[in-house]
Amino acid sequence: MRFGTAEARVGARSRGVVEVGRTASGLPIQIPLTVVAGRRDGPTLLVAAAVHGEEVVGSLAIGRVLRELDPADLRGILVAAPVVNTSAFEFAQRHTYWDQRDLNRVGAGRPDGSVTERLAHRYIIEVIRRVDFMVDIHCGPPHSYMYYTIFNADLEGVGADVVAKSRAMALAYGLEQVFARTPWRGTLKEVALRAGVPSITPEHGGGADFYRGGRDQVAGCVRGITNVMRHLEMLPGRPQSETGRAVLWDAHTEIVAGSTGGMYLREAWPGDRLEAGDVFGVLYDPYTGEELERITTPRAGTVLNTGVVWPVVRPTQWLGLVGDRLEEVDLGF
Repeated sequence: MRFGTAEARVGARSRGVVEVGRTASGLPIQIPLTVVAGRRDGPTLLVAAAVHGEEVVGSLAIGRVLRELDPADLRGILVAAPVVNTSAFEFAQRHTYWDQRDLNRVGAGRPDGSVTERLAHRYIIEVIRRVDFMVDIHCGPPHSYMYYTIFNADLEGVGADVVAKSRAMALAYGLEQVFARTPWRGTLKEVALRAGVPSITPEHGGGADFYRGGRDQVAGCVRGITNVMRHLEMLPGRPQSETGRAVLWDAHTEIVAGSTGGMYLREAWPGDRLEAGDVFGVLYDPYTGEELERITTPRAGTVLNTGVVWPVVRPTQWLGLVGDRLEEVDLGF
């Protein structure tokens, strides 16, 4: 079995790339892969990161998993894509450098489209549709922090069995906060789910605190990847949870800055319950210190475990999420 130029060989690991094409100036567009094949049959799991180039906690975690994984202990095949969007990574930005588009918002892409659309298309055809399960790891960039796992319970065209398996993976990953619904569409996970591939998106860490807490974030992400592999019986052992429970949320509303940028101080914190119109944060003039704008939530909800942590914000910048609690699950591990 091959993924791009990487061949799954029993009991071994191999490296290769998915060849996407070339830029207008002839530079190659590729997705680097490592494939590890166990000695026993089992599922094929894709673990990926850096679809957005600044979101590299998952990249570090996948690298550690690859260093520590013995193919003799593995059932099935692990396909690792630590940096999916190489140009976004090279230039330390969210969007593909060559066309400034978001790889996680172009759906299935197009074979004759922009660089980002071609990147999505080849990745989906050559990797995502050929695996049994997917873990697409994201995190906060330097200015934001996120700490939850997403599965989608409400997408049209996704079978109940795929939703159930995705939910089970999200719970197994081990973070306490799990989003069953989000406002985001056009994602690679959405395409995977509609193709019948159970998938989750951990949003694991990031932010300015990486200076002090980065090693813990990476270690937690390694634990989450290992948990999913244990859940799928690719590795021996049982998953390990942070708290022994999971709280499921409908993350229904994004909070964004208004038409004025400035210096931002957050006034609402994870767990706070806000009513429509309550203050989420305040923008100040960086030169005079005067208050410019009070940013309010358009809909009642609980402030979720995510948001901008750095005080300099641009007009209309995303700042955080509020949502409603759906249920609490005792994980039993």
